[in-house]
Amino acid sequence: MTNVPFSRGFNFSKWFEARTFNDIDFNKFSEQDFIDVKSLGADVIRLPVAFHNFFADEKKHTLNPELLKYLDTVADWAQKHQIYLIIDNHSFHPVNPTDDKIDKILIPVWEQIARRFKSRDKYVLYEVLNEPHGITDKRWGEIQKKTVNAIRKIDKERPIIVGGTNYNSIAKLFEIPKYTEKNLIYTFHFYDPHIFTHQGATWNKPSLDPLSNLSFPAPENFVPQVHETFKGTWVEESLKHYEHDSKYSVLSETLEKVVSFSKERNAPVFCGEFGVFMKQSPKEDRVKWYKFIREEFEKKNIPWICWDYFGGFGVFKTQFRGTFPADLDTEVVQVLGLKIY
Repeated sequence: MTNVPFSRGFNFSKWFEARTFNDIDFNKFSEQDFIDVKSLGADVIRLPVAFHNFFADEKKHTLNPELLKYLDTVADWAQKHQIYLIIDNHSFHPVNPTDDKIDKILIPVWEQIARRFKSRDKYVLYEVLNEPHGITDKRWGEIQKKTVNAIRKIDKERPIIVGGTNYNSIAKLFEIPKYTEKNLIYTFHFYDPHIFTHQGATWNKPSLDPLSNLSFPAPENFVPQVHETFKGTWVEESLKHYEHDSKYSVLSETLEKVVSFSKERNAPVFCGEFGVFMKQSPKEDRVKWYKFIREEFEKKNIPWICWDYFGGFGVFKTQFRGTFPADLDTEVVQVLGLKIY
């Protein structure tokens, strides 16, 4: 892939994703975290922000000015330490579909962000919307184009990150219209096989809490154990196909589609999220998955950003903040090709 200015990094999750402005824990991350991730070899931080929860004026979609001040500080840290910062509009619901009139909110929000950051240096990038889903490809393509155009009227050159529907899936990259706007970077998310990477996740429908200790890849002649709550659901079907879907060759073929898309469109692409939920996945299999996927990304020249830094998918020993570097999961860090100094 070409023209992606960064190579590897982390999502700083659950920081600016609160339900209200007053619920934001502004001390969850600090400048030291920027210093720490750079010492590991990271050069980008994706910052999920639930902008649509933080209006000072709901009717006019006016963002809380205090939020913008905090984002200024984060951008200052990124600039100081020469780390790319993706401002990701993370205003989405994991189950409820994306509103097909979301442009009425999306555009005024991005106009405010573009005005605020248009004079910033090269380290700030914009990402239109995280994981649109439950909306037609045609309608999302129209909304995304309108949003890009609105940003470009204010900020002429800064890279804008665009993605497809079905939660930024690889398959939907090909359904994105052939935009003519310059300096666009395309993104996708990768959590295949989903029942492995999300075992124990309660936000799925149905909840994957009954699923645990699923190995990766599946052993030969894998016989799935189907919990009663999964019968008749997509989870049961996924378990039936897990031996095939967890093969290294299958995962590699899926990622090869990203390479094909990039060549076909002559467009830069990166993976904005990938990871394995640590709660109920076997540690050794989690490590194997990270090692294989990271190596595939690098073979195919796909820049990547882990979900997340510390959290349920993080690179610390638990999902809670620990001491850096003592509490890092060194096995995961090493198979990601990162270094602890």
